[in-house]
Amino acid sequence: MVKRRHSTQLGQLLAGLNPAEQVALLDALEVETLRRGDPLASPAAFALAHSEGRWEAYRHARLISDELVAGIERNEWDLLILTSPPRHGKSELTSRWTPAWAIVKHGMRVGLATYEADFAATHGRATRDILTHVRDIYDVRVRSDTRSASRWDIEKSTAGMWTAGVGGPITGKGGQLLIVDDPVKNAEEAASPIVREKVWDWWTSTFLTRREPGAKVIVIMTRWHEDDLVGRLLKQTGQTMRTKVVNLPAIAEENDMLGRQPGEALCPPRYDTSALAMIRESVGSRVWASLYQQRPQQQGGGVFQRRFFHHWRKEGEVYILDDGHERHLVHESDLRTFVTFDPAFTRGKRSDYTALGVWGATPHQPAHLILLDGHRVRVESTEHAPLVESVWRKWKPMWVGIESTTASLSLLSEAQRRGVVVRPLKPDRSKGARAETAAAIYEAGRVWHPTDAEWLDVWEDELLSFPVAAHDDVVDVTSYATIELARGVVRGRRRDQPEGSAVERHLHQFLDKRGRHRNRYTTTGAM
Repeated sequence: MVKRRHSTQLGQLLAGLNPAEQVALLDALEVETLRRGDPLASPAAFALAHSEGRWEAYRHARLISDELVAGIERNEWDLLILTSPPRHGKSELTSRWTPAWAIVKHGMRVGLATYEADFAATHGRATRDILTHVRDIYDVRVRSDTRSASRWDIEKSTAGMWTAGVGGPITGKGGQLLIVDDPVKNAEEAASPIVREKVWDWWTSTFLTRREPGAKVIVIMTRWHEDDLVGRLLKQTGQTMRTKVVNLPAIAEENDMLGRQPGEALCPPRYDTSALAMIRESVGSRVWASLYQQRPQQQGGGVFQRRFFHHWRKEGEVYILDDGHERHLVHESDLRTFVTFDPAFTRGKRSDYTALGVWGATPHQPAHLILLDGHRVRVESTEHAPLVESVWRKWKPMWVGIESTTASLSLLSEAQRRGVVVRPLKPDRSKGARAETAAAIYEAGRVWHPTDAEWLDVWEDELLSFPVAAHDDVVDVTSYATIELARGVVRGRRRDQPEGSAVERHLHQFLDKRGRHRNRYTTTGAM
């Protein structure tokens, strides 16, 4: 009777709330019920009870916890595949609190592997520390003679935990709960057919052979590639093990497992839709689809796509940036000009080109890049410094960025001797990673090519052909420019001139001559 009365009161309360408020209230009630219940009921209840407020029982985390219980306690699956975006807490729950819960409640022996052995050991250490924290509550103690982060045992029990690196040896180790948490380190590894094959061989010939009878296996991943470990497992779902897939994209799509409406964020307290939109613009559509939506896309012809390219034209001293949706006017005096230079040190029919780009950064927030001039030529190394000097004198940039390598040290010194302000560009990431940054900024509509430069077709063709083309010198020059833009090193000058300034009058005279209303345009820079 009391239960029915409470249910009626809740229904009346919900009736007075909008849908968002209803979800928030029900969410809070679920968390409070979890908090007041049995700490051993689930990994989420265990984490909520013993994390001293550091672990949050977000809605998607509770779903993951429920699926873990379904397999471990109710035997509903043999293999759980969990895919979700970075920094959403999947590892904290599944690779730390779940092993601790499984050891305390079920006396399990847990094995865990990640892309690197030392990193895997951090999960082992964290789980061991949790058990040390709750040892007096549950009378579960780690043996003093086996306290290594990568392998430890429980007193008077076969329970314990071991960790390993994917691809490494795990001979002599078995487990009732086996976890693989992110088997590849980064996009470079995921893109390598050799690495993917090694991971698969290790999975089939090493990791799966460690299963004890009735063991449960969990694979936790942020998707990188259509042929990654999860991609291969999905192709054989149900063939070898009863498989449950929990896919949690950052932005909800149709038939969402959480019941979200399309467009809703996975964890608004951490990353709301605005934050995710900024991430999407920063990383580009390919990375977004893979890492955040768990829908890895084939690269096709390359990283860059023709639809990313926008083109400027110039009237007098004004650059017109028009993509068909918005039009921006930028006065040439408000550009911050700089140069990126990628020298080649051999000359021949098959050698690399020397590439150079002259760029203007606009006063937009965020800033855009205008490609003002481009060179892609084969020249002797003795011609590098004169080329840099001629561009320096013609364009008067803030600085000339030159890729800093052992071979280019003499060029940097010679250019400085000629009076050029030089900025060393350090290749601190792989060529592919730098190109992804460039592609993301291109896709965001922030890079503009000239409309009719005679060198433009060659320039754009090389971008479109990357990474399968024979040459990538233009890609390097472009990547360095966009990286400097992303770092905030360059941005156009915005002068706070009063209404009616000379530059403003010039811009609107230009518009008036064409019979267009001034409010149709967004004018930046001098205005």
